[in-house]
Amino acid sequence: MKNSSKKYNLYKTVEEFLIMKHGEIIKNPKQRVFISKKVFFTRKSLKHFIESRVRAGNSRKEITILLEKLDHVIRSPHIKIKNPNKRKYPDSDLLGSYFPEIKKSVIVILEKEAVGLSIITLHFKKKSDFEKLKK
Repeated sequence: MKNSSKKYNLYKTVEEFLIMKHGEIIKNPKQRVFISKKVFFTRKSLKHFIESRVRAGNSRKEITILLEKLDHVIRSPHIKIKNPNKRKYPDSDLLGSYFPEIKKSVIVILEKEAVGLSIITLHFKKKSDFEKLKK
């Protein structure tokens, strides 16, 4: 599968979820939406990502920025640590990078699965909070 078709599928699914109501049941919740060869959202986790970002007040543009920065964070993170929240996702890592052009950090939490790395969450952090994580 080409990278452009992966992005098309991702953004098509994002558009589908943006118009849905909070808590609305989705089809095929365990189906994977790949970001790269080994990194994916499940449809359920992607819908949760969209709902939580909308609830946090993020705009459609900000959600798009998060998704656009995701590949960079995964390939070249400024930090990579074990997820401090080990209770719910004990085998997960927190990756993050600071982007001066948007004056924010992008954080992603990935959980190892047999078929690759599942994206648990993706969000912005203030630079000061990101610096605390680095220590």
